[in-house]
Amino acid sequence: MSSEESESEITARAGDGVAAETRIACMRFEPPDDPGALGHAWRHHLAPIFEVSFRPETDLSVPIAMRSYHLGEMIVGDVVAPAHILERSEETIHRQGIDHILLQFYRRGQSLVETDRSTRPVTEVQCIVFDLAQPVRIVADAVDATNVLIPRVLLEKQGCRPEALHGRPLDHDGDPFGSLVHTFVANVVACGDLLDRREALSASSAIIQLCATWLRGQEDGSACQNLDVRIRTRRFIEAELGNPKLTPALIAERLGLSRSTLYREFAPNGIVSYIRDRRLMYAMRLLIKEGARPARISQIAYAVGFSDERTFRRAFKRRFGFIPSDAPRRIVTAWMPDSVSVRRTWIESL
Repeated sequence: MSSEESESEITARAGDGVAAETRIACMRFEPPDDPGALGHAWRHHLAPIFEVSFRPETDLSVPIAMRSYHLGEMIVGDVVAPAHILERSEETIHRQGIDHILLQFYRRGQSLVETDRSTRPVTEVQCIVFDLAQPVRIVADAVDATNVLIPRVLLEKQGCRPEALHGRPLDHDGDPFGSLVHTFVANVVACGDLLDRREALSASSAIIQLCATWLRGQEDGSACQNLDVRIRTRRFIEAELGNPKLTPALIAERLGLSRSTLYREFAPNGIVSYIRDRRLMYAMRLLIKEGARPARISQIAYAVGFSDERTFRRAFKRRFGFIPSDAPRRIVTAWMPDSVSVRRTWIESL
């Protein structure tokens, strides 16, 4: 079955003296013993981001591998994948509620990327930008790639507006700065087992700045004039998460939108549910923030806009399956039995 490596396996493999309590969390795809279960295991492993199906020519006998490192503020890794089809539908986007940007640097292989606006081929030595809040369909040949998953808000703090680049291939080989970005990320992944958490956070900050600078240089300047309603609304919600008076009425007033527009854009679960979900994800980030002084649960609850600690604790347990005080251990040791749960919790913690 697909699963994350045990702590002892990671420690034995690293063998460099990095203490278990300071190393960063790593997760690898482990092919099942039964070859007939490989397709299901691969779908299962990617389920927190993509719905996966296979092409008629897919060869599941070739090597398949994926490793991911949680750097504290972002996730990096690499993948060797068979030919397959990846999709993010509107239904998936609404259900998952994640708001991240995925950069995939191809080293080998090609694909066809379909968005609402265009269909573009992606070839070797190109990077494809995915805004995970927008639908996409990727028809991919067998590929070898480096992955970078960054919360949108961290790129926006660097003055980057990546939504306009969704589905667009960028040259990371012929472009000197793009080559620098890819080389740095690939080297961080290559030595991921040797990094402690302090080093990982430094690498994370550098990657965010490099990616934001590179992506800013690729923007055409027209995106900000016609921002998607959903993106504008999410950006406002993110900035106001600590405001206990954040309501659909306040959002509609501040953004000049009708209530019906808001409810339509956040169907089927609704905008109130989305706000609560983002508050809980923000709480997760505060709970596991490296180097921060331990805060009382009540302080976290108020900081993310909950009016009382009891309501916050119940909502957190219902959302993540464990109590707030267990959050740091869940992220650092990644001991949850289901790799899908591990990957989902990693993403939600960013």
